[in-house]
Amino acid sequence: TNNNNIDQSLVLDLKDMIDQHNVLAHTFRIVRNYLNQGDIANIRLRLYRKRSKDARVYNLPSSNEVAALIVGDFDSGDAGRDIIVQLKSGHLQRIHETHTAFIPLQYPMMFPYSEDGYQEDIPLRESHRADENRKRQRVSLREFIAFRIQERKVEYATIVNGGRLFQQFLVDCFSMIEAQRLTYYRNNQTKVRSDIYKGIQDAVVRGETRASKAGKRIILPASFTGGMRYMFNNCQDAMAICKKYGYPDLFITMTCNSSWQEIGRVNNPRNLKVEDRPDISCRVFKIKLDMIISDLKQGIPFGVLDA
Repeated sequence: TNNNNIDQSLVLDLKDMIDQHNVLAHTFRIVRNYLNQGDIANIRLRLYRKRSKDARVYNLPSSNEVAALIVGDFDSGDAGRDIIVQLKSGHLQRIHETHTAFIPLQYPMMFPYSEDGYQEDIPLRESHRADENRKRQRVSLREFIAFRIQERKVEYATIVNGGRLFQQFLVDCFSMIEAQRLTYYRNNQTKVRSDIYKGIQDAVVRGETRASKAGKRIILPASFTGGMRYMFNNCQDAMAICKKYGYPDLFITMTCNSSWQEIGRVNNPRNLKVEDRPDISCRVFKIKLDMIISDLKQGIPFGVLDA
């Protein structure tokens, strides 16, 4: 159409680059070529989630380490969270966010070599030491994402220079982290002492007379940001502060100015807009907010404070 401003030559160059260097794309091309030959055999492509070796440590990714093409001889009762491409299956299966190939499949422009994404068994540094008394031995998804969005001098920051794609990447990663946390709370209700919040007796106390309403409830702990118990605890803390020191005289708000020089010194040399690097805006805002709080504690603007 006349409104289509996509550069077709650029799209073809990107497609050729992906086909040449991305092993995941090459594997899917194998399935496509097999189907184009007219063979009516059942075909399923599975990306294995667990591997015996880490390709980022020993060697570069190769097709036989990432995926396997199996013709027939596949159990229909096989279950799991792997992505499966099945001939004439009638539906698609969603790949789990903790799958090794989820991020490179979702963002091939940021990971053109289909390097592995997050894995659940990445050990923490020096976690193998016997004298380290750590409750958690593996890297969390949030720590992995925070590591990936850092800008380093030893490599070109492809992810953070992605513009609007970087914004989508951050939103997607945030939803992945929230989904993983919610899944953990769902499967570990006994650890958050949820038994005191649910049961038939609680339904009777609430005056509920229909048995269909007394189902299983998923209780979020107070440590979950944005949850009901989290908000309730913060409200109680605020009321306790007011009870001890009295009600506040000033309600001070602070907003982020997109024209701050600190933000421009990072974005302007890279020809990026303010919205293209939300991480820089958040970091600069947090630095300035901490400075204002420090000044308030020292009594610089209004004198010495009681609270």
